[in-house]
Amino acid sequence: MPRTNAVETKKLQLTVDVATDYLIGEIAQLGLHGTSKSEVACSIIRMWLWDNQAKLRENGISLRGNVSTGPSDS
Repeated sequence: MPRTNAVETKKLQLTVDVATDYLIGEIAQLGLHGTSKSEVACSIIRMWLWDNQAKLRENGISLRGNVSTGPSDS
């Protein structure tokens, strides 16, 4: 059965330094936050966004309830 995403996704291409690539690969091998480099990078970005909501709001960026990957900020 094919895997389906519950949320709409967009492709994002990243370029990182060698050390970051290595660390993300190690995290993926351990199965922390995903099993591929892409899953790990996505998880890290998502965690940063939620952990930094106040900083984002201070700069005019609000995470609203229409973002279906996390809790509502209303």
